[in-house]
Amino acid sequence: MNKIAKSTLAAAAGVALLMGGAGTLAAWSDGTFAPLGSLISAGDLQLSDPSSSVWRDETGAVITLDGLRIAPGDTIIHEATMQLTAHGENLHGEILLDPASIAPVDPGAAADVALANLLATSAAHTLDGRPGTSFTATPGTQKVLVTTTIVWPDGGTPATDNAAMRGRVTLGDMSFTVTQTIG
Repeated sequence: MNKIAKSTLAAAAGVALLMGGAGTLAAWSDGTFAPLGSLISAGDLQLSDPSSSVWRDETGAVITLDGLRIAPGDTIIHEATMQLTAHGENLHGEILLDPASIAPVDPGAAADVALANLLATSAAHTLDGRPGTSFTATPGTQKVLVTTTIVWPDGGTPATDNAAMRGRVTLGDMSFTVTQTIG
């Protein structure tokens, strides 16, 4: 073997010995794994069917809807107690009246449609006596009183109110939805 080959081989061996720990030179690191049981899951909101419900007039007297005839300026109030179940933390939501809850008896009858529109646009809600439909849920199940106030607004002119004269609507199937909202 010639001198150049021996020198090259010796230099390569020296470099290899010096580089032996090169993978850990100054790059120190450490790691750990998360402990078992670090599982998360999505929460949900559920609203039961009303456990009780009642209709009242503007004086607070209990009324039945069958055969009820209302006129401009009248107010009727629906109170429904439901169970709201929340699974999760920081859940915010709304409880809303299903728009189909105030429906014309005959969708082809102009007076029925006019009355349904007047009453639906006037519907206002409270949750547990607080104005509005928004809430922040605590985990678990809680009772919620949803009050819907429906007013036949006085249109101010006979032409406005006359369109709904003799109109008929169905209100018996008041249904509500719960929807989660962001904070």
